[in-house]
Amino acid sequence: MSNKKKILVTAGGTGSGWRISKTVKQYFPEDAELIITDINPRDLVAAATIADAFFQVPPVNDPSYVETMYSLLKDEHIDGIIPLIPWEQSYFARDREAFAKLGVKSASPLMRTEALLNDKKSLYEFCRANDIPTVPLYQPEEKGFSIDETAAYIIKKRDGFGAMGLRYVSGRELAGEAGRVDWKEAVLQPDLRGRGDLPGQIQEVTVEGYCDGERVKSFVRQRLEAKSGVCTKAAFPRLPELQQCVERFTKLCAFPPAFNIQFVKCDGEWLVMDVNLRIAAGGGLSEAAGFQLSRALVANVLGYPVPEEWLTPDPTVKHVLRVYQEVVVR
Repeated sequence: MSNKKKILVTAGGTGSGWRISKTVKQYFPEDAELIITDINPRDLVAAATIADAFFQVPPVNDPSYVETMYSLLKDEHIDGIIPLIPWEQSYFARDREAFAKLGVKSASPLMRTEALLNDKKSLYEFCRANDIPTVPLYQPEEKGFSIDETAAYIIKKRDGFGAMGLRYVSGRELAGEAGRVDWKEAVLQPDLRGRGDLPGQIQEVTVEGYCDGERVKSFVRQRLEAKSGVCTKAAFPRLPELQQCVERFTKLCAFPPAFNIQFVKCDGEWLVMDVNLRIAAGGGLSEAAGFQLSRALVANVLGYPVPEEWLTPDPTVKHVLRVYQEVVVR
């Protein structure tokens, strides 16, 4: 009988799923069996080619998803799970009674943390309550709000992630369609492009974070180029004020082992834009620079110590560029 622990990674067809899967196989081949789930068939999931087992599951918004996953965790005797889709995180929170009974270690955040930070409106209210500078959020459905037709805005899904559902609109366009938008599902923010340090550009950074309850380690990644909302060219500026902000977040509520916080610079001030309670899609660029968050995450789920050197970036790295890899399926 194998002494290996079984680690399940959801959404294995994503870039993050591929990166974590490679990490398991590269650094923990004697310690872990890799199980992958995805809504696509095996032949269309790159990580399935290196997994020990693969299961096709319903979409996360399907009524049968939770029952399917709980049965899978139980029947396959899974030891740890790494969820990669925000919408499923609460199902695998260790403080959810039904999940806790399964005895599976999870990389999900607590339900309270998710309720506070995953939803953009809740995040805005959390930041305001704790004096953390954040991107303004408007309430078009409330009295007192008026649209500035000379301004520029962004409409986002309230519970979206990445570039999902993001639209740039002028004030004039917004005036014509505001009444048709479901503001219970969407949020309105100012378009801050052109208000960073560089003329005509917006300066955004993502701070990757690792938290194990005793220490917080973080690393700043600046997007030089992004495609479909995912960073493809990155630099790594030293911004200790943002790392201090990340530490403050982790003192205000319990964070999962891997997460990232996105900031935007506006008129000389860094503002919190999004908090993602999971590993970042573009996090592989930071890992290439020496901040090995996937390795630390897998070790955490396995119950192993995480050496400081895994989360100590290489100071000689100037830029990291993302290229693509072809995966043959037979």
